[in-house]
Amino acid sequence: MSELPSLAIVMPAYNAAREVEQSIPAAQAALAEGGGTELLVVDPGSTDDTGAVAERLGARVVRLPERAGPARARNEGVEHVDADIVLFVDSDCLAHSDVVRRIREAFAEDATLSSLTGSYDEHPPDRGFASLYMNLRHHYTHQRALREGASFWAGLGAVRRSAFREIGGFDAEQFPRPMIEDIELALRLRKRGRTALDPTLHATHLKRWTVGSVIRTDIFSRALPWSKLIAVTGEMPNDLNLRTSQRVAAACAPLALLGVLLLPFAGWALSPIPSVLALAFVLLSLVLNSGMIAFFARRAGPVFSAFGWLFHQVHLTYSTAVFALVQLSHRLGGAGGAP
Repeated sequence: MSELPSLAIVMPAYNAAREVEQSIPAAQAALAEGGGTELLVVDPGSTDDTGAVAERLGARVVRLPERAGPARARNEGVEHVDADIVLFVDSDCLAHSDVVRRIREAFAEDATLSSLTGSYDEHPPDRGFASLYMNLRHHYTHQRALREGASFWAGLGAVRRSAFREIGGFDAEQFPRPMIEDIELALRLRKRGRTALDPTLHATHLKRWTVGSVIRTDIFSRALPWSKLIAVTGEMPNDLNLRTSQRVAAACAPLALLGVLLLPFAGWALSPIPSVLALAFVLLSLVLNSGMIAFFARRAGPVFSAFGWLFHQVHLTYSTAVFALVQLSHRLGGAGGAP
């Protein structure tokens, strides 16, 4: 193996004074074990004492003069560190202690590697339903995702600094708030070298989710901008939650929900056909989502697994509806109709 490249951690942190009390020591421990150079916290206009807390904990802090999103904050951070590899860690993520060492080794082994991504672990500290669902869904999806030609996740993702700068970094104009800036970055990084996923590189996610925040994030920060990106680029990757099996599951989801609603009122004796159809769509959804259902059950029990499956059908239904509306709007706009 060639000499290990230098590595610095860049952590955007907006109004995250409470979170950095845990995430900075975790990042520092990973740097100490893996031989990284430094931790840089970028404060993009916080109204609390995030910057002061970060400095007290020993991090170097760059403060932006006005409110900015994580895309711009990360770009600024890259310009303020001097390292071969930049590891992005979100302020609400606790990097596991082995990530710096393993990332440096991976980049040393392959000079063509431009990015390497990890995932959330399967042990979120908040055990509420929404937090369990979002964190376990993310973990499960990344465990089954493509290892090569992978997308990028900025919660725990490393880039070769030279490749990152060559492509202009994150698109902070198109993505001024937390959205899919990391997914779009991956489309450009692939043209500069290998993009890989190591599902055993982990961070613990501290965020407390509610059902409302899950739905808002899914629609406005994920489904809507990702659907627009697909419409503009024409690239529909067979990866993450766009895998072919997930597309089929998404198409089945509204029918499965309808089946769940109809089954209690099934009139098997009078009209068996609607009842059979309702049961068939529910069973098909259970089969298509059997891997996730089993994973949910192993990690959080059968009751959570049942409700997790049901809510996942809701998630697939509204996400699919957003995608369909964006594609229709894009085609009408391209044909001279209303955008």
